[in-house]
Amino acid sequence: MKIRTNRAKPPLQQRKITEVMKRITQKKRIKIILSVLVLLLITAYFVVGNRGTYKLITFYNQKEKLIEEIQKLEIEKKELETFKSSLENDPQSIEKVAREKYKMKKKGERVYQIVEK
Repeated sequence: MKIRTNRAKPPLQQRKITEVMKRITQKKRIKIILSVLVLLLITAYFVVGNRGTYKLITFYNQKEKLIEEIQKLEIEKKELETFKSSLENDPQSIEKVAREKYKMKKKGERVYQIVEK
C-alpha cells in the first residue's frame, strides 16, 4: 500500500502574490534585455556607423599617406623646376640631355656604346 501525502496548497492570496512576483521579475528581465540591446546598437553605431571610430581611423591613416605623397611630389617638383631652369639657361645641359636621352651626336663624332654582359 502506498501512502499518499497531500501537500497543502498555498492559500489563494499567496498564489496570487507569487504570480505577481513572477510577472514583475519577467518584466524586469525584459527591460534589462531591451536596455542591453539598445546599448549594443548605440555602441555598434558609434564604432561602425557613418562617422564611427573605424572610419575615423581609416581616414586618419589615409590623410597621413596623402601628406607623405604631397611632400614627395613637392620635392620632385622642385627638382624638375631646377632641371627646367638649367635647360633654359645652360646650353651644356641641353647638349648633355640630347646626347644621353636622344643619342644625338655632333658632326664627325663617333658614339661608342658599352654593352655589359
